[in-house]
Amino acid sequence: MHSVLEQNVMAIESRVFLTTPSDQPFYALYSPHTLDTVGKDLDAAADRLLSVVVSLNIRPYIRYYKPSASAPYAAPQSLLLPGNGKTETLCPRVAESMAAIIQGKLNDYFSHEQSNPDGRGNYADTLDPSVIIVVDRSIDLYAPLLHEFTYQALVHDLIDLERGNKYVYDSETTDGQIQTVEAELSEQKDVIWQKCRHRHIGVVSQSLADQFEKLIKENAGVKATQQASRKLTLHEMKAVLSELPEFKQLQKSYSLHIDLASKCLEVINRNSLAIELVTGRTASGEYVDRTYLETRLIAFLDNNELDESDRIRLLFLYLVLVDGGNATDRRRLEEVPQCLSVNDKRAAVNLCRLGVPTDREEEESAQEGPSIAGRYQWDAVSEPKDGQLRPRLEPAIKCIVNEQVGNTLDIDLFPWAEEAPPESIPKHILNVNATSLRRNKSSWRRSKQSLPKHNGKKRGVIIVYIAGGVTLSEMRAIYELSETLKRDIYIGSTHIITPRGFLDDLKSLHLEMLT
Repeated sequence: MHSVLEQNVMAIESRVFLTTPSDQPFYALYSPHTLDTVGKDLDAAADRLLSVVVSLNIRPYIRYYKPSASAPYAAPQSLLLPGNGKTETLCPRVAESMAAIIQGKLNDYFSHEQSNPDGRGNYADTLDPSVIIVVDRSIDLYAPLLHEFTYQALVHDLIDLERGNKYVYDSETTDGQIQTVEAELSEQKDVIWQKCRHRHIGVVSQSLADQFEKLIKENAGVKATQQASRKLTLHEMKAVLSELPEFKQLQKSYSLHIDLASKCLEVINRNSLAIELVTGRTASGEYVDRTYLETRLIAFLDNNELDESDRIRLLFLYLVLVDGGNATDRRRLEEVPQCLSVNDKRAAVNLCRLGVPTDREEEESAQEGPSIAGRYQWDAVSEPKDGQLRPRLEPAIKCIVNEQVGNTLDIDLFPWAEEAPPESIPKHILNVNATSLRRNKSSWRRSKQSLPKHNGKKRGVIIVYIAGGVTLSEMRAIYELSETLKRDIYIGSTHIITPRGFLDDLKSLHLEMLT
């Protein structure tokens, strides 16, 4: 993708691109103070998404996420909730708005191309149509609140990388001097990073250890550095490498990743409760009840020796898990961690901008009931494999793409922006007037909508666009899907988010900032 995209789209990896129309993209889309400017940001993002479509030489159909609990963008006076006059606690329909804008831009672009004989593109037939699935950050709130234990995700979350992929660290030279080194974590320039980034940190650590052991066995000059009674730790390996001037390039590459892996390993034990909360299982795989988890959560929140951001993140994760909870329990939990500031408590309320009703009072909770019924639900827990020590949570977009490919994606939660490809509509609902942004077929669509018969052609491209930030776990999922489904699948968003960054974004939503 790097070689074909225009300059206004940031292709950060082979299957990942960013549109980033704003310096504060999450705030621009979800703050109640940006109602007058959000359209401009969505329009700019849609322009960049159109650039991706053109560069990939596809004519896609569009569908979008439409949870029943969200409210459409409108003038401020029409955004009041019935009876209470609140404007800040609505969940805006970002995906629906974005889908309408990009559909309009596609219609304009291809209609103009059709009317201009010199500008008509040569679009190859595919076995099935290309599709853009537009969702927003409310689709999955586990992903931005959970540490993904893959190497890439931990590195991005724990370490402040410069310009997105530059890691600056201190390294000891052969003469004992400390020098500052800048390394680029790139799939094109770093073979170890390219191979290990989507693997579990436990697997990466073991792989580094195994390769180091192989180095020792193959080089007599360093055998003496190995302790015969046990394997070396990552820190000891790094020290040995610093004494190998004859392996300078090897030293540089391995020292970098041994240093990074060592830092990443430290976070796993601190975050075991997060996985237990969502999966309902301990590290050993034993199922536990809600009472046990809530007792552990309170003890975790009350432990002032633990990291402040981890405690706040766990509280927010619990609120997502219980769909906001009731007002009494919510206030009780918020009072446990002494580190929770007024701004942190406000951030908890701001979760309702993403569909979690953390603003409801006791009587509202009783009257309205749970809001989860109108949102996408999926089986998020996958069994441990490839060196994982505990179950892993799969992001929603992995299930969404699989359901799209299997033609089982809910048409009510994911309506088509204009018209659906006939072959994608189950026969039992072909005559149903399904919800869509527009009913009329675009003039640039071919009159014959049937797909070409199987003759070895490629499958259509799938693009998932997440307005409001993409996580490293979602990026990893796209690569896995591309490999297992054997087709071109891409993911795009306004920006990349980590658990730390997501907490900061939530804290800012109620502030009136210059945009």
